[in-house]
Amino acid sequence: MFSLMANCCNWLKRWREPVRKVTLVMVGLDNAGKTATVKGIQGESPEDVAPTVGFSKIDLKQGRFEVTIFDLGGGKRIRGIWKNYYAEAYGIIFVVDSSDTERMEETKETMTEVLRHPRISGKPILVITSSV
Repeated sequence: MFSLMANCCNWLKRWREPVRKVTLVMVGLDNAGKTATVKGIQGESPEDVAPTVGFSKIDLKQGRFEVTIFDLGGGKRIRGIWKNYYAEAYGIIFVVDSSDTERMEETKETMTEVLRHPRISGKPILVITSSV
C-alpha cells in the first residue's frame, strides 16, 4: 500500500512540474547539414533538403521540455544575423561537414568567432559532424 501511495505522490509531483522551454541555435557553414540534422531529429527523411534562406524555426516536445531550434542559414552574407539569436539561446549546436576538407579552415574561423562572442559565454556547445 505504501509503495502505491509513494508512486501516486511521485506522479503528482511530476504532473505539477512546469514545462521547461529551451531554445537552441543551430549554426555552421552553408551545406554543412544543419537542416538535414534537424529533419533527422524530427524523425523525417533528411533527403532532398533545400538550402535554408535566412532561418527556419522548429518546435519539438520532448517529455516536459518544449524545444525550439532556430536553424540559421550558413552562407557568408547571412552569418551576421547569428548573433541576434545568441542571447535567447540556452545552447548552440554547431554542425561541421567532415567531408568538406577544403573548408575546414573557414569552419575553424567561423567556430572561433561564435565561441568568442560574449553572449555565448557559459552556454553549452554541441558540435555535430555530418558528411553530407
